[in-house]
Amino acid sequence: MTDRAQAESGNQLAVSDGDFARAASRRERAAPLWQWGAGVAALIAAAGVGESQQGQPDSSSPDSTEVPEMVRLVNEGEFHAACALEPNCARRSGGPRRQLDLAIARYEGALAAGAGSADFLNRLSDLYMAAGSIDEALTALQRSLLERPGQLAAYSKIGEAFLAAGKLDSAIHYMASALELSPERSDIHSSIGFLYLQAGRAELARVHLNTAIELDDLNPEGHRYLGLYYSHLDSVEAAIGQYERVTEILPGDLEGLNNLAFLHAGQKRYTQALDYYNKAKTLVVDPELKHAVNMQAEEIRAILSGKMRARYILVQTESEGRDILQRLNGGEDFSQLAVRFSKSPNARDGGDLGFFGPGEMLPAVEKAVLELEVGQVSDVIAIEQGIMILQRLN
Repeated sequence: MTDRAQAESGNQLAVSDGDFARAASRRERAAPLWQWGAGVAALIAAAGVGESQQGQPDSSSPDSTEVPEMVRLVNEGEFHAACALEPNCARRSGGPRRQLDLAIARYEGALAAGAGSADFLNRLSDLYMAAGSIDEALTALQRSLLERPGQLAAYSKIGEAFLAAGKLDSAIHYMASALELSPERSDIHSSIGFLYLQAGRAELARVHLNTAIELDDLNPEGHRYLGLYYSHLDSVEAAIGQYERVTEILPGDLEGLNNLAFLHAGQKRYTQALDYYNKAKTLVVDPELKHAVNMQAEEIRAILSGKMRARYILVQTESEGRDILQRLNGGEDFSQLAVRFSKSPNARDGGDLGFFGPGEMLPAVEKAVLELEVGQVSDVIAIEQGIMILQRLN
C-alpha cells in the first residue's frame, strides 16, 4: 500500500478534531478557499456540478446546509496542505510529507467525484510538484489547459515541471507557447532565457534576457539570469553589475548577496566579499545555510589576517604515501582518501587543519603550504609521526 493510500485508509483525518477546528478558524480568517462558497466552488466547478453545489445551498434538499462531497474533500485537502506548512501542526500529525500525501489524497478523491475545473487542476498540480510527483503534475496541468486554453500560468508551470524532470526541450517548448500568447511579458522572456542557459544555448539566452530587461528594468530575475550568463563567460565585472542590480531591486535577496560575495572573492577583493557575506548572514534562517555562509565569511577573514588553510593525510610509510599520491593524481577525492587511509586524529574531517598563521604549525608543514598554489597537492613529506601529504585550501 502506498503512503498516500495508507494515509487514506479508514477514512480518518490524521489530526485531532481540535486541530481541525483550530485550523478551520485560521483559514476562515486567512483564505476564502476554506469556506464553502465561491472560492471552493471555483476550484471544484466542472461539468455535471449544479449551481446549487457552487456556493448556494439547495433549498429543495432535505438538509439545505449539507456540504457537497467535493467541497468537503477540497476543504480537507486545503487543511492538510496548510498543516504540512505549519511546523507544530505537521509535527503532531505525522510530519509534513504525511500531511501533503493526505492533501493529495483528498484532492484525488474530489477529482474522482467529478471536480475538474482549471483552477482545481492547477491547485492539484501544485500539490503534486511539492511531493515530487512530476508526471502527475504534468498530467493535471495538461488537463487544465484542455479545460481552459491559453493560460499563461499553466504553460509556465508545465515548463517548470519539465525542467524539474530534466526535459529541457519540452520545458522550452511550453515556455515558447506562453511567449506566443504574451510576447510583451518580461517575466516570460527571463524564464525562457534561463531555460536556454540550462540547455547551453547562450546566445538565445542573451537575446531573451536582454529583451526581458528592455521590457522591464525592474525584473530581478532578468538581471539575475544575465549575471549567470556573464559568469559562464567569465565576464566577472559584467556579472557583478547584474547582481548589484538584483540587490538594488530586492535589497534582501540572499542569492544575489552571496553571488556578489563569491565573485568579489574570486577577484581577491576580500573586503567587499566579506561585506556581502555579512549582509547575507543577517538574512539566513536555515541553520545549514547559515553555517555555510559563516564558513565562507570565516575563510575571507582568515585571508585578510594572513592565515592559511590546508588539509593532510598521514600514513606510516613512504610506499603508502606514494600510493595515495597516485590515487590523487588519478582524480580521487582528497577528503575521502583521508577518511579511508589517514592515521591523523582529524581523518573523519577529511584531514582539515583549519586556519593557521605563521608559527602555529610545524615549520616543515608551514613551509610546504606556503610553496603550494591553492588546490595543489604536495609531494610526500617526512615528519616525526610518519609520512604526510598536504593540500592547500586558500
